[in-house]
Amino acid sequence: MHHRLAVELEPAEGRITVTDRLSVPEDGGGVMRFQLAADFAVEAEGARLDRAFLSRDGLRSYELEPSPGAREVVLRYSGRIGSGAVHPEHGMPDAVVSAEGVYLDGAAGWYPRFGDALATFELEVSAPAGWEVVSQGERATTAAGVRWVERSPQDDIYLVAGPFQRYADRAGEVALEVYLLEKDPDLARRYLDALARYVVIYRELLGPYPYAKFAVVENRWQTGYGMPSFTLLGSRVLRLPFILDSSLPHELLHNWWGNGVLVDLRDGNWSEGLTAYLADYLVQEARGRGAEYRRGALQRYENFAAERRDAPLREFRSRHDEASQAIGYGKSLMLFHMLRRDLGDAAFIAALRDFSRRWMHRPARFGDLYAAFAAAAGRDLAADRAQWLERPGAPELVVEDARIGASDGRHRLIVRLAQTQEEAPFRLTVPVAVTLQGEATARLFDVRFDGGRQAVLDVTLDADPLRVDVDPGFDAFRRLAPGEVPPSLGTLFGAKRQVLVMPAAASPAEQQAWRELGEQWRRRYRGVEVVDDGALKELPKDAAVWILGWDNRFAMPAAARFGADRLNPATGTAGVGGVDVKRAREALVLVAADAVPMPLGFVGADGPEAIAAMARKLPHYSRFGRLVFDRASGENTFKDERTSDRSALTRFLTADEVPRAALPPDAVLAPQAAN
Repeated sequence: MHHRLAVELEPAEGRITVTDRLSVPEDGGGVMRFQLAADFAVEAEGARLDRAFLSRDGLRSYELEPSPGAREVVLRYSGRIGSGAVHPEHGMPDAVVSAEGVYLDGAAGWYPRFGDALATFELEVSAPAGWEVVSQGERATTAAGVRWVERSPQDDIYLVAGPFQRYADRAGEVALEVYLLEKDPDLARRYLDALARYVVIYRELLGPYPYAKFAVVENRWQTGYGMPSFTLLGSRVLRLPFILDSSLPHELLHNWWGNGVLVDLRDGNWSEGLTAYLADYLVQEARGRGAEYRRGALQRYENFAAERRDAPLREFRSRHDEASQAIGYGKSLMLFHMLRRDLGDAAFIAALRDFSRRWMHRPARFGDLYAAFAAAAGRDLAADRAQWLERPGAPELVVEDARIGASDGRHRLIVRLAQTQEEAPFRLTVPVAVTLQGEATARLFDVRFDGGRQAVLDVTLDADPLRVDVDPGFDAFRRLAPGEVPPSLGTLFGAKRQVLVMPAAASPAEQQAWRELGEQWRRRYRGVEVVDDGALKELPKDAAVWILGWDNRFAMPAAARFGADRLNPATGTAGVGGVDVKRAREALVLVAADAVPMPLGFVGADGPEAIAAMARKLPHYSRFGRLVFDRASGENTFKDERTSDRSALTRFLTADEVPRAALPPDAVLAPQAAN
């Protein structure tokens, strides 16, 4: 469908008036069904219009039959829009037309949607003086206002408007824009420069950028949304320094995956994992932190999705909780990492470029993406595809045996690996690092499980092997072994049962803030209970426990569990990683280094605002075990991960413990590799 939309916004009255000139298909269209917001008064020219039923989501269905020979149908409608429903996480309404700004998408029914039919459009908007309007496509100013034209098929049409300050630049043929709610040329410049850099990187890696522009739009709600050719970032989110190299490339990359090549959800949403791998992950790999990021992905899976909370990738549609995120983003990106190791960088990039070229602005399935990888690999990948898309679960690895023998004056190393999970074995390639006498860098060998539970590394070496580490770089998707999972906030968040112990000595306002923290976490995690410290004789031994507040009566008895951090609730002090923490100055979060008899966390924060900040911030720090925040600004000033014990996947081949030799660095995807 092609829409020519003329829109008049009346924000002060909360109203919108629309004229939509629809091109009639060459076959005359027949009876076409569409939906609009239920409160609109609708008239049609050049067609018969019948109302149908009112749906539960606040939309009304219509039947439209163009007049014989008509090449265009005109729909005119006006009214208020929006159900009043708000997002449970950040509070943004499903549709907004107000004096503060406008946000409308197809789900709100602001334009006629004809089922799953894709649309192109021309959109001209009349808005109040001093306002800017944003949508997909190419921008132009007219006498009536702003005009956007998008001639590539879209699965939604967005309308965003407000009193923005607009900043613009270019990266070759791509227009770059930043829309801010207040004047801030320095912030805009940082975003424009970062966009110019990432547009070039991804264009060289994946092929032409599929839109005329990319815009960063500030939102007064704390969102991180990616739409075709623009992103809607919350005011606080926008000003976080790390967003320039995390969320920004992620949302830009969605214009290739998800908003460019569209997602056919019949066998799962492939775009989130692929985008996370080529944006969030790849930035960290380029900084030498690839193994750390992969371990984090496996740790989130361990905390939130393992133990029968997993699902096949074909069932992932979108993130709605921690488990779905661990699957649809983490498990999926590990799949793409394994494919890249299997194919090599050149074939991996060639597959992505071919997939982008073939499927741009068309819906594609996970199977279509796998077909591109199979073509680049020159072999059938159906067996590997089936196990990851169709099966839940993950491999659990053990070292059954590791021994050295002599072979013609050389050293023969035999390592036997096994998969021990209840489910059937997975086809899997597992890197094994061997530390050799006199060599500073470990040798890496790939061991392949081809459908059985056992796999063997049998190799002859010139130097004496001292130590074996199975998958030390976390390159294989698997369950983490004992000793590989450091205690972290995620250990508690992912527990089957969490008991939040609230201090009775706190002021009524603080007690309310602690309860609200519990309510927020209850909506996000399973098994969250909030109890008063006066209601307990001792801490539970069958649940993860959070001790909330410096004045909690369990804080002093539990301080010994945080011995290395010198926690002293009586004086309101601690010593964390060389940082002297004082209650009057900082908020403190600790996870005990041991989990016996239960995982234990401590949150020291004073005042309702600081407690509310902890409620909001801590879920985003789930891989860390120690955190310090400035009380005045709320900024994180210290964070680190607890160290883990020696991995159960390590074997020493001598009587002495031998430090692991350095691993070869990750190979960074190079755009020129596709040439």
